[in-house]
Amino acid sequence: MKEVFDEVVNVLSRGEKAALSTIVSSKGSLPMSKKAKMLVKGDGSFTGTVGGGCLEADVWAEAREVMDRSAPRLQHFILTEKHAGDEGLNCGGNVEIFTEPIRTGPMQEIFEAIRGLHDARGIGLLATLVSSRAGTEAGKMLLTDTGETVGTLGDPALDDRIRLDSDLEITENLLRVVTLEHEGVETRIFLESIWPAPQLFLFGGGHVARAIARIADTVGFRIIVVDDRPAFANHERFPEADEVVVDAFDEVVGKLPIDGSSYLVAVTRGHQWDQPVIEQAVWTDAAYIGMIGSRRKIALMWKNLEEKGVPRHLLEQVHAPIGKEIGADTPEEIAVSIMAELVEFRRSGGKPAHLVSTVKDAAGTR
Repeated sequence: MKEVFDEVVNVLSRGEKAALSTIVSSKGSLPMSKKAKMLVKGDGSFTGTVGGGCLEADVWAEAREVMDRSAPRLQHFILTEKHAGDEGLNCGGNVEIFTEPIRTGPMQEIFEAIRGLHDARGIGLLATLVSSRAGTEAGKMLLTDTGETVGTLGDPALDDRIRLDSDLEITENLLRVVTLEHEGVETRIFLESIWPAPQLFLFGGGHVARAIARIADTVGFRIIVVDDRPAFANHERFPEADEVVVDAFDEVVGKLPIDGSSYLVAVTRGHQWDQPVIEQAVWTDAAYIGMIGSRRKIALMWKNLEEKGVPRHLLEQVHAPIGKEIGADTPEEIAVSIMAELVEFRRSGGKPAHLVSTVKDAAGTR
């Protein structure tokens, strides 16, 4: 989704016509992510996807009309075989898609603020007015975790209703349509979280780490490779890496920008290097910590770390041995098993409580 938001900013800076289509509600089986977005530009090219197939073709055509008439529209699709994705599957779900024209002014300020949040690894809540009894209208507001409010839903009372909703938690997978009664008018507002991309810290630059990096790049992780050998931690060896760090394993963790959306994976060349990584990692805010190795060696390491004062409950949070049980043997197969576990952890909502914000936190009212 970051790619789509960034391209919106680029389109606005160039003064081009475009329209943004967003899945705002869905039921049943879908051929796409529920957080799907597609930006259609004036030349017909697009960024992102709402699932492919005939559905995407219909949404693309609608986006072309919306950008020309400069009025948003909410559409409902029942997904038959005709609307199936590229695999030709009859998903049987139904979906609402909101398409809005991209234009300069307040909207540009909001999307630039979203880009700033992504760059700063901040958290936010984006609210979009998608319909009311009088018809579909424009309106968009961003609440950031620093207390900033950018934009408006078009009515201060609606802005306050969203801003002061203390029961709404901002989590990575937040997608919700809320229906509010205001001055006798029923209004639907689509809420979605703005969340930092998950970042994967790979400790070790060997064959398994190389294979992990290739897969992690395709599923949206920001990748940081750490090794104490320059020959193993470099962009030639890891072209997918956003950063490479050359430093000693026994002192590097505290220097890294680890936050609650960070995944730490120890795949060094031996347990004597894994141990100092884990000893430091368990005290961080990382969402996930994992280590490769046999159960016997892990048990011995845990014993050593407990003797050094690391509490057992912190060690029990480490995923070791890392990876799904798929009978993996080669570095590439091991990488598949590890990344499958990371994706499962992420999509199941596995994150510590310290990363959960509320609307009140974002609005700075606490």
